Amino acid sequence: MTKSQQKFKNWSLFLLFYTLIVILWGAWVRISHSGDGCGDTWPLCQGQVIPEAESYKTWIEFAHRLKSGLFGFVVLGLYLWARKLYPKESSVRTWAFLTLIFTISEALLGAKLVLFGLVTDNDSPARALVMSLHMINSLALVAAITLMWDTSHGAKMVWKKREAFVPGNFSLKKIVVGFALTFLLIATSGAIASLSSTLFPSESLLQGLQEDISAEAHYLVRLRGLHPLFGILLGGSIAALAYAIGKSTPEKLLRSRSQRLFVFTSVGIVFGMLTLVLLYPTWMKLTHLLLAHGIWIHLNLWLNSFTRSQHSLD
Repeated sequence: MTKSQQKFKNWSLFLLFYTLIVILWGAWVRISHSGDGCGDTWPLCQGQVIPEAESYKTWIEFAHRLKSGLFGFVVLGLYLWARKLYPKESSVRTWAFLTLIFTISEALLGAKLVLFGLVTDNDSPARALVMSLHMINSLALVAAITLMWDTSHGAKMVWKKREAFVPGNFSLKKIVVGFALTFLLIATSGAIASLSSTLFPSESLLQGLQEDISAEAHYLVRLRGLHPLFGILLGGSIAALAYAIGKSTPEKLLRSRSQRLFVFTSVGIVFGMLTLVLLYPTWMKLTHLLLAHGIWIHLNLWLNSFTRSQHSLD
C-alpha cells in the first residue's frame, strides 16, 4: 500500500465515524421534535445562512444541517481523490461513486421531510414511508463507505466461491442479498417503532403491549411490535450463522469477522429488548441506533470477506 492509499484509507475511516455522528444527531432531531426548527426552508435555516433565533430546536436542526453540509464536502473530496488515486477497474472508485450518489439522495430525502412538513408531530403514512426510505438510504450510504474503506488498501477484489461455508444449495450471491435484505427489514421496522415510541409513548410495558394488539390503536402503534419480533428471529439467525461459520472456517479474516458480527448482533438484540422493557429512554434509543449501525458495518465486512481474494496491485 502506498502512502497516498494509506491516507485515503484513514480518511475513509474518519468519514465512516463522522457518518455515525451525523446519523445519531439526525435521530436526536427527531426525538427532540426539532425537525421544524428551521421552518419550512431548505437548505437555509429560517431563510438565513446563519439563523437568528433563541429556540433550542432551531440550533439543533441548524447544527444537523451544518454537519451534513460538511459531510458532503468530505464525500466529494474523497470521490475526486479516489478517481485520481485508483485505476478505473478498482472497486474503490465504485464505492466512492456510490457514496456520492447515496449522499445526494440522503440530502434530498432529508429535504423532503422538511419541505413537506413530515416532522415533529406528523403521524401520516407519508412520514413513515419517507422515514423508512431515509433509513434504507442511510444504511446504503454506510455500506458504501464501509466497503470503500475495506477495499482501499490497494488490493484487487474478485469474487470467488467458498462452497464449504455456504449452507445447503444456496449460492453465495443469494446469501449476500438475503442477509442484506434481512437486515434492511429489521432496520425499517425499527424506524417505524422509533417513530411510534416518540409520538405515542407508553406509560408502562403492559399498556404498550395492550396498545400494540388493539384494533383501535394508531397504525404506527400496531406496527411497532414487528421490530422486536424481527430483531429476535431474523437478527438471531444472522448471529447463529455467524457463530457457526466462525467456528468452522480456517480462514483468519473470515473467522475474526464472524466472531465480531456474532458479538455485535447478540449485544444488539439484548440491548434492544432492554430498551423496549424500559420504555425507550432517549439515551438507549440513540445507543440502540448506534449498535444497529455497528451490526450493519460488521455484516458488510463479513459478507465482503466471503467474496474477496486479494491480489496486490503494488
